Amino acid sequence: MEQQAEDPPGAASSDPGGAGGPPQVAGAREARSEDHMALLFRLRAQTKQQLLEYKSMIDANEEKTPEQIIQEKQIEAKVEDLQNEIEEVKIALEMKSLALSRMQLSAALKNDLEKINTGNSVLMDTMKEVLKLNKSVMKLQQESWELEEKLLDVRKKRFQLKQASESKLLEIQTEKKKQKEELASMENSDKIKTMKQSLQREIQIATVIQHVFQNLILGSKVNWAADPALKETVLELEKDLTMT
Repeated sequence: MEQQAEDPPGAASSDPGGAGGPPQVAGAREARSEDHMALLFRLRAQTKQQLLEYKSMIDANEEKTPEQIIQEKQIEAKVEDLQNEIEEVKIALEMKSLALSRMQLSAALKNDLEKINTGNSVLMDTMKEVLKLNKSVMKLQQESWELEEKLLDVRKKRFQLKQASESKLLEIQTEKKKQKEELASMENSDKIKTMKQSLQREIQIATVIQHVFQNLILGSKVNWAADPALKETVLELEKDLTMT
């Protein structure tokens, strides 16, 4: 009697060993996922802190520079990508936990049924089929996780391309600003001022000559409208040279 009473604990202690393989692997994957998620949380916190610092710096200035605008957009995009990645890791972790629980439950049921009634072949076949389906589910989930990792890689590359395009845009804006400053500097130079003054004097002289010719034509009382060539000359003399 004592020996029979001691058998169940010994048999129960062998259960974890029988179902210890797949749960250990899944547990290791779960631990890696938790570490990855913790790292993402830290990165998100650091990025948010940087964003707050940049915003405080930007708010201190009345006007945002192109560099500050692009940096702010890059940080916001990075925060959004990290948040999406954290959500995906959470979902994957939940799926792994559910799969691990399902495998542990199936293994425990199988061991219990083998102890209770080893002659019930129909039930045992059903349980074997359930375990087989569980393995198929785990395989599909593994493929899904691999696809998720590839998707993350694609998103990272897209983010890098976005950063590169924004950097190129910043270079273009900086070059335009430089050209504008150079043009303004040239316009304010003494040589340009002298040329403008000379041009203004020439325009004034030409305007006086126009008025003289107009007065001569009108004073001669010639029907200039009937002569196409003279008409064209009069119309040309009426033009404002300052508008050309």
